[in-house]
Amino acid sequence: MSGIFRAAVIPTRNRHDLLADCINSVADQVDRVIVIDNLSDPPIDPEPWHGKVFVAAVPIDPPNISQLWNIGLALADAAAHRAGATEWHIAVLNSDVVVPAGWVMALSMAMRGSPAALAYPDQHGGRDVLLHTKAEPIDLRQRITGYAYMLRGETGLRLDEDLAWWYGDDDIDWRAREQGGALLVPGIPVEHRCPNGSMHERPELQEQAGRDRETFARKWGRTPW
Repeated sequence: MSGIFRAAVIPTRNRHDLLADCINSVADQVDRVIVIDNLSDPPIDPEPWHGKVFVAAVPIDPPNISQLWNIGLALADAAAHRAGATEWHIAVLNSDVVVPAGWVMALSMAMRGSPAALAYPDQHGGRDVLLHTKAEPIDLRQRITGYAYMLRGETGLRLDEDLAWWYGDDDIDWRAREQGGALLVPGIPVEHRCPNGSMHERPELQEQAGRDRETFARKWGRTPW
């Protein structure tokens, strides 16, 4: 696995303590952590991580999570190119996630041993590595963990910014299946500390999630569940 550049992209707004735990869990597993700071107060300070963490301020409101992730993915691509990498892995994480030791390498090795464009951890105790290659609903226990997954960077996959809050993860999962596959990897579950916390705090995001479901249905002719 030597010579492969690894990055993590983490969008956030506030959640300073959760973010610090997320960064601490992944920083030693990657070459660069890219935090997309969406109007945190106070702003996110990268100094505690001694140059390992880069913060990009993106002051858009209401937030478009797909746009925030795409900005981070573009920055990760640029960092990989500056490093001279021909292959790179990008971990896409919510700021309320804590990943276990070896998580990045485990996903990387599993993905590189397959044609997959995307890989994600099994959160339900499954034992089998599964490669999904059809853009269609699957057992929800095998659905993408939209809060913690990895992209094969050189594919150039990006989130659909028409899906501003929900379903962007399902959409990129289904598109990845058509570009080599989406790989479910057992044995490396992450800790997800505050599921849907931002949406519960902001009713307008709940409304956006409903619109995103309609957008997904128009695009694919069905929904993932």
